Amino acid sequence: MSGMFSRRVVVTGLGAVTPIGTDTATFWDGLIEGRSGAGPITAFEVTGCRPSYAAEVKGFTPDTAGVPKKRLKMMGRQAQLAFAAVGQAWADAGLAAAGLPPSRIGLILGVGMLNADVTELGRAFHATARAAGPTTAFDEVAFCRDGGPELFPLWLLRHIPNLSAAHASIALDAQGPSNTIATGCVAAANAVGEAVRLVARGEADVVLAGGTDARVSPLATLRYRDLGWLSTRDDVAPEAVSAPFDQEASGFVSGEGSGVLAIESLEHAQNRRAGIYAEILGYAAANDGADLLMPDRDGIALERATCRCLERSCVTERDIDVVFAPAPAVPALDRATAAALTRVFGDRRGGAAVTATRSLLGHTHAASAALDCVAAIKAINDSRIPATANLRRPIADLRFVTGDACRASVNKALVAAYGFGGHAASLALSRYEA
Repeated sequence: MSGMFSRRVVVTGLGAVTPIGTDTATFWDGLIEGRSGAGPITAFEVTGCRPSYAAEVKGFTPDTAGVPKKRLKMMGRQAQLAFAAVGQAWADAGLAAAGLPPSRIGLILGVGMLNADVTELGRAFHATARAAGPTTAFDEVAFCRDGGPELFPLWLLRHIPNLSAAHASIALDAQGPSNTIATGCVAAANAVGEAVRLVARGEADVVLAGGTDARVSPLATLRYRDLGWLSTRDDVAPEAVSAPFDQEASGFVSGEGSGVLAIESLEHAQNRRAGIYAEILGYAAANDGADLLMPDRDGIALERATCRCLERSCVTERDIDVVFAPAPAVPALDRATAAALTRVFGDRRGGAAVTATRSLLGHTHAASAALDCVAAIKAINDSRIPATANLRRPIADLRFVTGDACRASVNKALVAAYGFGGHAASLALSRYEA
């Protein structure tokens, strides 16, 4: 038993909808094969725009993902991706046949910034301008009068953050604790951590937890480009742009996706004879209090969260076989992350292996840590570690996995998260031992 929880907490189901695969198996195969999800944007017209590429989820259709047609108009892209990932984790854990009381099933999701549909709002603005005639001023009264009728009456429901969890909860009749966490790039780690706490305290028997995000949109692209965080390189192929921990990193490639874990107590899983993927040993979160956009240069929040997580898990840094690092190829974040990990785990001579999946997935924002949890659990079960792509000139002396995926015995893994506002969190996962 870990030192943090009064009950052992395990993972019994996995779900993943990603730019390199729309289920857990194809997602993992893509990571091991080093297959990038970056490519030309198809979600909107990009002629003459920079960047013209992103890491979109490919081959995803709401009907094949089981999204009810009658709800589709009320579900934004990130809610649709979450619905599919939750359904996968639910099925993978065999929960449909478990006969659980609805009040004992919870759902917690980390979500990102919801982007208004430009086409949807564009019709309303066009109607407003047409009615107003030649003018450079925006007329709020005319917008309400002439633009309002162009909006879908329930358009707001596509953009309310908690509805990703609400749609999935309704579909599963999950009447236990439900929550939505919006801490940006750290949201999924916080969601999984809070879910583990709920299960450990006995407030739920099963909690579906993870993250979802979909920011491949015109407004999000402009927003991150203007902040200087989004790469606009066009001198290399899209799949070569995202280069976490590399000296030539130029910014992130925007991605989208959703990852979800089915989390329950060991006793509950054993009682229903469920298959067990891994155990979650500990969780901790912190903030560096430095700046809204830039992290503390030494990564003190990530270091604090990681050290506290290890302490609570009753393991040392030497027990960790691999770290799934939150480097998005934004130089300032990469350097802060590398500084923190170097102080905790040491250099390449004896420290844990380090890999960054954002090199292949792009930056999936609020879904990032959940997808890293899925990858970490697969690494534990498959004894393989995916490589960091495009890493040629490392900024630190960590034991980076580069080139091809490597075979290695993985008993314990750490998933770290770090992002806007100085938020940081870490989760320790372990091979399940009876």
